[in-house]
Amino acid sequence: MKTIVAVTFQNKKTIFNHTGKCRNYLIYTIKDSTIESKRLLNLSINETLHSFFHEENGIKNSILFESDILLTKGIGNGAIDKLAKYGIACYKIEESDPDLAINKLINGTLEAMSPISNSVSGCNCNCGKKEH
Repeated sequence: MKTIVAVTFQNKKTIFNHTGKCRNYLIYTIKDSTIESKRLLNLSINETLHSFFHEENGIKNSILFESDILLTKGIGNGAIDKLAKYGIACYKIEESDPDLAINKLINGTLEAMSPISNSVSGCNCNCGKKEH
């Protein structure tokens, strides 16, 4: 069985802490507890999750929406709930090194934190808008 894991990777060095604004992701394909492939996914600004959640602009055709798991350093409850509707499990983690995080995920030692909601006036994505 294959598992596709997307890791926020904005600066192309460490796991990023703002999933909604992230334009670069490492996409890992894991099969039988082995990393089968790893590649960089570059999104345009209009393809970010923030844009998708607010404009429903068709990004769900992206490989990002083919992921089973999303690893990030920062994500709110609203985004977690929205991604869950697409079958993507989100994990907020402290680990900064993406390869180490993937190896911990495979070995069952990756620790995930509960997301903290940064909602502003009813918005669960921390964008500052009052209505969508």
